[in-house]
Amino acid sequence: MSAEPAARGRPRSAEADERIVEVALDHLRERGYRDLSMEQVACEAGVAKTTVYRRYRNKADLASAALAVVSAARFSAPLPDGTREALVEHLHRFENGVATVGLGALGSLLDEDDPEALELHRERTIRRGQARARAVLERAGQRGELRAGADLEIAIEMLFGSYFAQRLNGRDAPGWAESAVDTLLRGLAR
Repeated sequence: MSAEPAARGRPRSAEADERIVEVALDHLRERGYRDLSMEQVACEAGVAKTTVYRRYRNKADLASAALAVVSAARFSAPLPDGTREALVEHLHRFENGVATVGLGALGSLLDEDDPEALELHRERTIRRGQARARAVLERAGQRGELRAGADLEIAIEMLFGSYFAQRLNGRDAPGWAESAVDTLLRGLAR
C-alpha cells in the first residue's frame, strides 16, 4: 500500500473561501456581473489577489461558483417522498435561492457578452436543479402517476419558468409553487 503524497504549501483557509464568496455575491447583487472585479473582491475580502486567482481562474469562474454555493445550500437536504410535496419544496428552495442572490444578479449573467459565465452557471447550478426535478418526475412516472411519453424537459422548464413569469408580471402570488405544481401534475396525469 502506498502512502498518500504530502500536501504542498499551506492548506486553504475555509474562512477566506467564505469571505471571497460572500463578497462576490454582494458585488453581483449590487453591481451585476459586468462590474464584478476579481481585484476588488480580493481587497474587500481581505485577501491577496493571488488567493482569489488560486481558487478561481477568472470572474466567470468566481461568479458561477458563488451562485453555486447558494444553490448547494438550498438543495443539499433530501426532498419529501411524495411527488407533489417534493416538487413544491424544490420550487420553494429555488425561490429562496433566487431571493438570496437577487433577480438582478441572475439577469446580469444573461445580459453580458460572456458565454463562459452563463455556461458555467448552467453547469454548476441550473442543470443540477433540473436534474433534481427530473428525478422526482421520473420517480412519479415509475409509480404510474404520469402518463407515458410525458415531456419531462418541458415540464421542468414550465415549473421553473412559472417563477420568472409571475415575477415579470409583477405578481408576488402566495401559493404560486403549489398552484404551478398542481397545474403541471394535472397536465401530466395518466
